[in-house]
Amino acid sequence: MKSISVVIIENETICRLGVATILSETGKIHVCGLAKYGKEGLEIVDREQPDVVVVNLDLPDVSGIDVISTIKQRHQSIKIVVMTAICDRDTVNAAISHGADCYYCRNSVREEVGERLVEAVMAASNNKSWIDPTIHHILIESFRSKDSYENNRLDLLSEFSKREITVLKLTAEGIKNDEIANRMYVSEGTVRSYMHSLFTKLGVNDKLNAVRKGIHIGILTFKDMKVEQEMTQPTRKKVKPNRKSQDNRTKASYEGEKGWAM
Repeated sequence: MKSISVVIIENETICRLGVATILSETGKIHVCGLAKYGKEGLEIVDREQPDVVVVNLDLPDVSGIDVISTIKQRHQSIKIVVMTAICDRDTVNAAISHGADCYYCRNSVREEVGERLVEAVMAASNNKSWIDPTIHHILIESFRSKDSYENNRLDLLSEFSKREITVLKLTAEGIKNDEIANRMYVSEGTVRSYMHSLFTKLGVNDKLNAVRKGIHIGILTFKDMKVEQEMTQPTRKKVKPNRKSQDNRTKASYEGEKGWAM
């Protein structure tokens, strides 16, 4: 049976050597590289192409999260086992979302350290996920928080009618009320009523902030922010035009202008 090749990226020398010893003593794992720094570790990973990388998140030169992300971008098949004493919810979520396959918490009791680490590496090599039992509650809380956020978001979205959402999306494109009325086959006064209702529900007083709030709660997408960028561009220094050029620009502005006026 082919042994599992492993690279260890760990800043503490004693821990790095200790982990290498624990893994090697199994007879199933071959440690093909050791690194103290993240950049050094990435070079070894590129050269050795191991099956598994064991990485500490607290490295002296770069973030362990960045190391995980870089490895996954370069080598999707390589599995990553996080080995760290940092086990708060945000860190666990960040590591997993950036590509970590297994998460080993170094705060485990001494008698279980070797057993759990080997278990994590073996799981990773078999394309399985493994999370340290001591931090399972963190993932459960995380899922609960996400479910709660999504339920609140859906409840909020249910307060808006389909027509109100349509008006907001067209407004985000910079389309004026009269054109919105034409597209929706309603009167301009009806569009104003929709806008007033949107302002009230979103808790804003103008169209620009309505678009921002719409993006925040998920009615709109970030690509609609182009309107905000256009609205917030710095004003260029005005040069007094001659009468002929001024007349031409005035005519053009009436022919193609999109605006935010109520």
